[in-house]
Amino acid sequence: MLVAVDCGRSFVKVKTERNSFMFPSKVSAWRNRHYRQDLEGDMEVVYRGQRWFVGQLAEREGEFTRQAMQDTKAVEETLLLTVTAVHQAGANGNVDLVTGLPIIHYTEAERMAVRRLLEGDHEVTVNGRTARFRIRRVYTTIEGGGAFFADPRSGLVRIVDVGAKTTNYATFKDKVFIDRDSGTLPIGWETLRESNEREMADAIAAALSKKWHSDDVVVLIGGMAKRLERHMQGHFRHAFAARSPQMANVLGFYEVGKALIS
Repeated sequence: MLVAVDCGRSFVKVKTERNSFMFPSKVSAWRNRHYRQDLEGDMEVVYRGQRWFVGQLAEREGEFTRQAMQDTKAVEETLLLTVTAVHQAGANGNVDLVTGLPIIHYTEAERMAVRRLLEGDHEVTVNGRTARFRIRRVYTTIEGGGAFFADPRSGLVRIVDVGAKTTNYATFKDKVFIDRDSGTLPIGWETLRESNEREMADAIAAALSKKWHSDDVVVLIGGMAKRLERHMQGHFRHAFAARSPQMANVLGFYEVGKALIS
């Protein structure tokens, strides 16, 4: 089974052959609730002998809710969120996993660290339902740039992927990735003092205009893409939000996985 997981700082996005979904990137230790309200999307997880709240339940009921904001993705939060995502994707048996890393951290050391973290046998119970699966291969690609493969096009294409902590920007020319015009900015919705659309667009454009031209085609992805669109058009006149901006990366990851497996 092929599963693509975009383990973002705010939301985990998941794509399989049959469906796609997302949930908040939050985890917390389980606690006993005196009065339970089990809402659609709540997840109580048991993994390696420990119990957790994951996603919206962690946001609502967790006492010490965690959100991975480290530079590396090879951390416990990534492991918990990913195995929960694979479980919810309906996996049993062998799994090929495709996930992403920020462009600036797309190094051999980080790729190997993520592979060591995720590959192997897992037993995960979510809301009383247990799944056992083996992640036999972890394929990694670049965040932001991965979205290109969800809707590839010829010519010069720029991609801007604004996240909670960082902004990935990627360039493709005639479907070939151009590394020198791509990278990661230390700008995100949770890093600016006053995170509003205009300020965010101005900060991103100030950095990218050193390499990019105002007439370039710029595709905006991420959960805030629609809100950023008109402000980015003040800097890049052909900027537009992708059709499914929040899912664009994981849709592209899935296409990358299909190509690699075939």
